[in-house]
Amino acid sequence: MEIDIRTYKMYPEFKAKFLSCLPENYNSPEMIDQCWEWQGAKRGNNYGTISWGRGKGSSYQAHRISYVIFNGLIPDDKIIRHTCDNPLCVNPKHLILGFMSDNSVDMVKRNRQGAQKLNEEAVKVIKWMLKYKPRRGLAIKLAELYNVLPNTISQIKCNQRWAWIKV
Repeated sequence: MEIDIRTYKMYPEFKAKFLSCLPENYNSPEMIDQCWEWQGAKRGNNYGTISWGRGKGSSYQAHRISYVIFNGLIPDDKIIRHTCDNPLCVNPKHLILGFMSDNSVDMVKRNRQGAQKLNEEAVKVIKWMLKYKPRRGLAIKLAELYNVLPNTISQIKCNQRWAWIKV
């Protein structure tokens, strides 16, 4: 269950800390539709991060906090997607709720898979082989053929990756 940080006694202080890490002119008319690039700490994956509280779990992704502050709670089964493809953006107008599979579809549609080794056609072949030609050791052979980890093939089989591809 998502915890509503807005009800916490320290929330005003935390919100002020968050707002201090936005661009100075974030609330100006010319910035309303622009990316608000996070000015605070960043993680290695180039997402903004903000700390709150003490101990383990006190660091939060800035775009998720922005969504909560400006839009409301994030359901447990949802993620926050960037419509602008900018991981440092915390403009609530650029942040939408979705599922991990929605994010994966976005990545393919926008051609931002990075060093991804598989494409839709390869995944169709893999899924077809797993469904219609199953045999011992097939996942390992497919992994070798496509130069991916066997775990990747297993995740495809279980629809944890490429779930939108059907055969």
